[in-house]
Amino acid sequence: MLKKILAVAALCSVSSAFAATNIVVDGSFESASAGSLGFATYPSIAGWTSTGGGIEVRDNVVGTAEDGVNFVELDSTQNSSMSQTLTTVVGQTYALSFYYSNRAVSPYNGQLPGGVVPVSSDGLSVSYGEGVVTVGVLPTNSTHDNVWTLYTTEFTATSTSTVLTFAALGTSDSFGTSLDNVNVTAVPEPAQLAMMGAGLLVVAGLARRRNRQG
Repeated sequence: MLKKILAVAALCSVSSAFAATNIVVDGSFESASAGSLGFATYPSIAGWTSTGGGIEVRDNVVGTAEDGVNFVELDSTQNSSMSQTLTTVVGQTYALSFYYSNRAVSPYNGQLPGGVVPVSSDGLSVSYGEGVVTVGVLPTNSTHDNVWTLYTTEFTATSTSTVLTFAALGTSDSFGTSLDNVNVTAVPEPAQLAMMGAGLLVVAGLARRRNRQG
């Protein structure tokens, strides 16, 4: 029994060490207050700083959030961008994922014209330390809601700090691509996965031995 307890404790320790922890602060932008069904533009929010145009946070207005109630539209009054500096380990591989959507159909409210926003108005780029990646172009969003698409990639850190930046592309006209649920997690190395697998085998072996003795 003592051996089993120690094996389970070791496995839990290994699993906890390699758990996928999001190193992005406020990846779903829930710290900002845009007001129920409202929107607001900030120079910065928890973890994020505007690098041009402000950060426009929307609370389920002209589209619903992918996670929580808030999302960011990357074209405030002009094409905008936002950055966060992540604490990373040199040589460590990280998985980056986020959801994005082209602008939904805007309802006519007496101030802004309603109607479909053309693809030429949308567009998104992302950079994570080195180089800028233009994210795949989405079709025109002719719905009245966000149509979220998951984007995933991996990168290897070359510094103890990695700057993650999202920027609007397309026409600078206050209508742009939406962003939500940003995650960056460390990818376990093969040796770490092997340790976890060995722990699972030990626990499984002890369980079979106990069943036979029972």
